[in-house]
Amino acid sequence: MFTFTVKHKTQLPIFFIDDKPVYTQFQKDDNNRIPPFQDTKKYLDSEHFRERYSLSRTEGKQLKQSLHSDIVPETRALKHKFYSIRKDLNARLFNEIDLRGTHKKINWRYPTKVTTWPGSMLVIGSSSSGKTYLVKSHIEEALRRKKKRKFIYVSPEFNVDRTLAKLRQNKRWMNFFEGVDVSEKSYIDSGKSSADEWWNDTIHPILKNAEEGTCIVLDDSKDSEVYHQSRKFMDKYLRTGRHKSVGIVSIQHNIRGGKDTSQSYSSVRTVVLFPRSGGKGKIVDFLNETLGVSRKRALELSEIFAESGRWMAIHQWSPVIVYGPKYAIWV
Repeated sequence: MFTFTVKHKTQLPIFFIDDKPVYTQFQKDDNNRIPPFQDTKKYLDSEHFRERYSLSRTEGKQLKQSLHSDIVPETRALKHKFYSIRKDLNARLFNEIDLRGTHKKINWRYPTKVTTWPGSMLVIGSSSSGKTYLVKSHIEEALRRKKKRKFIYVSPEFNVDRTLAKLRQNKRWMNFFEGVDVSEKSYIDSGKSSADEWWNDTIHPILKNAEEGTCIVLDDSKDSEVYHQSRKFMDKYLRTGRHKSVGIVSIQHNIRGGKDTSQSYSSVRTVVLFPRSGGKGKIVDFLNETLGVSRKRALELSEIFAESGRWMAIHQWSPVIVYGPKYAIWV
């Protein structure tokens, strides 16, 4: 279930609701569960309630009164619906957070302790979907803290990407944020005779010597001059980076990315998708095949996240949770 109560001191939050950390536990405890943020009466009056349970307006009105009073309806049809709906609503109190219709938002943050492993993340979306912006916002939030962790950002567009301008130009963060441009121009300017030499002499030492707690972002590596070298490094660090407390964020364009994503799906803690951008069918396929939910449920989830926010994140490690800016659910 979702809870604001931490069970172990070493437990990290799954995400935050505004500034409040949210944790999970498998044992259901009514005293520690997060209360619903939506007004119950408004929800039971809503079209969403009637559509979810296939109710007429008359049935919805009668069941609203029965659910609030906990008095079972006398008619056989409504009696059956009363029990099934009450059971589902009670279950949702433990495994679902719905912030739609409220001013609250779900967000993700790096761990507070800067030497703690920052995690691993695969961010996938088409051009202009908001991939780089989301990763940048996570980095900026971490760098605004008093105690800052270090970041290394590797991209073939690092020197020209406007989204990264604030990170490039902020002198207060220069000791904690390092950019590595791996474009053709940077390769030519390096004066190295081959991409291997450039990687071995200049780029790899920066990544290999990353301090404990550092997060390395590999953005659009496929377009870089050291694509094969960086992919090999990424695959290795997705498997072993946790032992060195070095995290990896891989930014990709395609859900079915072949060699660019195969290791990531086996290793990363979080996969982030963008349901408002192109490839909605691929997202439905991914949820169906990876999480084991039905295609109908996968389509419903993708629509919920597309309507309520730009991104959706899948926490792949146990417990498996899908969340976005306004909605979260155990799967």
